[in-house]
Amino acid sequence: MVLNCPEIAATAKPGQFIHIRCSDGLSPLLRRPISIAMADIDTGTIEIIYRVVGEGTKILARKKKGETLDIMGPLGKGFPIPEGIKFPAIVGGGIGVAPLLFLAKAINTANKRETAGIIFAGFSSDDETFGTFFMEDCGFKLEICTDDGSRGYKGFPTDLLEKYINDRKIENDTASVNSSKEIIGPMSPHVEIKAGGKNAIDIIYACGPKPLLAKVKSIAAGAGIPACLSLEERMACGVGACLGCAVKSAEGGYMKVCKDGPVFEASQVEI
Repeated sequence: MVLNCPEIAATAKPGQFIHIRCSDGLSPLLRRPISIAMADIDTGTIEIIYRVVGEGTKILARKKKGETLDIMGPLGKGFPIPEGIKFPAIVGGGIGVAPLLFLAKAINTANKRETAGIIFAGFSSDDETFGTFFMEDCGFKLEICTDDGSRGYKGFPTDLLEKYINDRKIENDTASVNSSKEIIGPMSPHVEIKAGGKNAIDIIYACGPKPLLAKVKSIAAGAGIPACLSLEERMACGVGACLGCAVKSAEGGYMKVCKDGPVFEASQVEI
């Protein structure tokens, strides 16, 4: 769905969301949080991608061109894009892929390279896939997986992420050993493994169901790679007042997904 809202389009960042009042009546009473899938300053529009699963999204799906919506946004903290990142990995599952489209575009804009990074996108089936051509147009190598094997790898995107990292480590280990033989001799125990290497992941971004995020957190920690996770929780107020979207902090206590997130460094939260 494309929404004409220049004020939001002008300031939206990848990973942020809008809070939509789907009905003018009292049912449903609460707003619906939906991630921003794209924002265009030139046209003053934003795009959202959602799955019809309840009364609110059913009403939203019946909206016609020209109708108006009551929207709050952009809300929350989005994905950071540090200067100097060379090869980011983006991991998404299901409707969690939606905000990652905006992220892919932003990374491509910030880091003009032939290969912007790699995306591991998981869907239930081929019929459920979306945004694949766009992600490739942003310069990303795309690896698709489906639950039923109807397209790409049969399994989870985290399987592919873990394999990719392990394969790069083996390549770097081998390259370092070969290099050390030429420079300091084959018996030296001081074999230096260079950080990174060609197409070695230096940051991971993820959005999707909790099991996916938990696995990404584990993989990233084991590989020593920083990761940013976008959490999905029910949000009543969207501004941190109701505490309905609290998530456990790794340092004790709780953090609010709507205000402190929805994007967190993986080390900040317990999943």
